[in-house]
Amino acid sequence: MGFLGKLFGKKENGSTGSMVTQQITTEKDLQDQMQNQNDEEPNSPVMPIDMSKHEENLKTVLINMSKDNKIDMTKHVARVALAMDYSGSMSNLFRNGSVQETVSRLLPIALRFDDNGELESWLFSNGSERLAAVTKDNYSTYVRKVMNKANMSMGGTNYAPVLKEMVSYYKDIEPSEVPAFIIFITDGENWDTNETNKIVKELSNYNMFVQFIGIGDESFNYLRALDHMEGRKHDNTGFTAVKDMNKMNDEQLYTEILRQYKDWLNKK
Repeated sequence: MGFLGKLFGKKENGSTGSMVTQQITTEKDLQDQMQNQNDEEPNSPVMPIDMSKHEENLKTVLINMSKDNKIDMTKHVARVALAMDYSGSMSNLFRNGSVQETVSRLLPIALRFDDNGELESWLFSNGSERLAAVTKDNYSTYVRKVMNKANMSMGGTNYAPVLKEMVSYYKDIEPSEVPAFIIFITDGENWDTNETNKIVKELSNYNMFVQFIGIGDESFNYLRALDHMEGRKHDNTGFTAVKDMNKMNDEQLYTEILRQYKDWLNKK
């Protein structure tokens, strides 16, 4: 089951399950189903998504985080990015609105921190693809009009390609003294541990922090072991496991996403 199904409490089909969904057997099936949804009702009105409550709740979290800390998180500036899992298990959750809801809850972090008010965005599966940034102008239809139009296929789960691309972007293409805060969401263990080890060690040299978020019931042994990885200049990664996002209010969600990043900033 994809991470957002677990995240939003969607039940898996058991061997005697009472609910049967269409089985997806190939990458082409996945892409065809995504395209079919994109083509349906192209002129149907889009219901507006109100972010004001999320922004206000984030402000409350930042005020509380700033108490007795070196860093005033209410005035903090960072470049904020999202790496979203696009593996095959995600297809239903991209279609049913769960990914869109996640994007809408994450954007206020970028609006608050980012110097240009944008959430830079990447998808990853076997490979990776950088997308147009999430902004206030496009967020309400971002999944349908941007993510679902990606030029990559839903496949397996490799962390290294997208991490390499993001490190290159923030180190070489858009270098800055402003830290980069990367929110990395996945529902599965990676297949490329050796390559991921190399890029995690490399990014420890730079002014970047990667917050890994593992969703659902996977063990995430690799991500849990990052704190003990040798050969890094700095420990600039964090990991948190979330089973069901629907059971987390905004204050809980933002605190969980930002607490390890705040600790890293305070140690700098």
